[in-house]
Amino acid sequence: MISPEREISEDADDAVRIVSGLLRRGDHGEVFRERRTTVAWSASEAGLLHPAHSEERGTAVRIRRGREALLIARDGDGPEALREVVRDAARRAGGSPFFKARPKAASPAPASEAGEEERTAALAAAIARAFPDPRGLSVSISIARVRVTRAVVTSRALVLCGSASRLVATGLVRRADGTRPFAFQSAAPFGSAVEALSRALAEAARPVAAAPPPAGSTDVVLSPAAASVFWHEVVGHPLEAEGGEHRSVLARVPNAVVGPPGLFVTADPTRQDLPGSFDCDDEGTPARPVPLLEEGRVTGILTDRRTGGAASNGHGRCPDYRRPPRPRLSNLVVPAGGLPLAALLERCGSGLHVREISSGSADPESGRFLLVVEAADLVRRGKAGAPVSRFALSGDLLSALRHLEAARGENSLPASGLGLCLKGGDPVPVGGASPAILLRALAVAGGGS
Repeated sequence: MISPEREISEDADDAVRIVSGLLRRGDHGEVFRERRTTVAWSASEAGLLHPAHSEERGTAVRIRRGREALLIARDGDGPEALREVVRDAARRAGGSPFFKARPKAASPAPASEAGEEERTAALAAAIARAFPDPRGLSVSISIARVRVTRAVVTSRALVLCGSASRLVATGLVRRADGTRPFAFQSAAPFGSAVEALSRALAEAARPVAAAPPPAGSTDVVLSPAAASVFWHEVVGHPLEAEGGEHRSVLARVPNAVVGPPGLFVTADPTRQDLPGSFDCDDEGTPARPVPLLEEGRVTGILTDRRTGGAASNGHGRCPDYRRPPRPRLSNLVVPAGGLPLAALLERCGSGLHVREISSGSADPESGRFLLVVEAADLVRRGKAGAPVSRFALSGDLLSALRHLEAARGENSLPASGLGLCLKGGDPVPVGGASPAILLRALAVAGGGS
């Protein structure tokens, strides 16, 4: 079987000549090719249904001339699709900014991959381990193994962006005492990802706590998984280069010290073990790590070719071939410190140990953020105690970074719950790895609904 990468690049020389002939003086642009193969299962407390297959192929022409932009998308990722979309783009290139997307045509179901029966059996066994006694549970989970292959054709070369596979699961776990949303994502090899999924489902099936969290301002220890969501909202989004006149509170203070000494936060798309990885971004710029904070100081911002020109640092990303790229996060990585969790809890004294954050949001311009906490325990006299019910934490990002303890947990661990990041209606896969951290004086915003 021919690999998707080889199929997409078979006509490389012709494709480059076609793109070179399309671009006129003053134009910048590229052709974007994508192939997405999905194997999806539906799971419940009773087990796993047989998988469904889908495949989507697409090609898009993007042309930029000053502030104007043109994007035309077509189904198919081969030579004929390229010629069709380039002919259409050539007719329209002199006009105003234009976007046109054709309805998605149904693709023939791809042939089953080798080992699919084994993967289905492994998933079924994982669900059985997660729910050994399903009485009192109602589970509705969608699980998908997604493989995406992308390439960019410029006027000089065809650049393979790489192929990425990930295991994704979303849904709800219901008990008589409450309902928990469930989200999981892993770029690990399938066997390891399935084991992690089983553990995450078992955790989601635990009884929902009824005790409310303490009201008002409180100190909080965030687990590695929860800390990854915090970095994503508080550091990552504010340093995506799209603010213009309304830049974020971090983008407005380049080189300023905003966190404690020893704090390093890096956007690293080269971490292949994390879901936000890629070899080149969706404009063909090679991926590279971008330090956002170094020694607590603001040192970087994520750019694409529209915001960074030739100096783009490789973070132009799009959800699919129908949408234009924009500066987006990849994987946010924070190195470990030296403290075990017990020592961080002891430093906290009284407060909360947050184990899982289900969602977050931030307003980069004002600096306000909100984190929805799905699982947490009370901390009393430096020890983790009783679990508390769902609630939210809020704060101001500059204040939160200023009150961040310099000491961090001893292990920087991947966050399985940090999955698709939705911005402006465009979802892209992201990842993170962080140690546990201690934050002072966050506001408990009340129970979630």
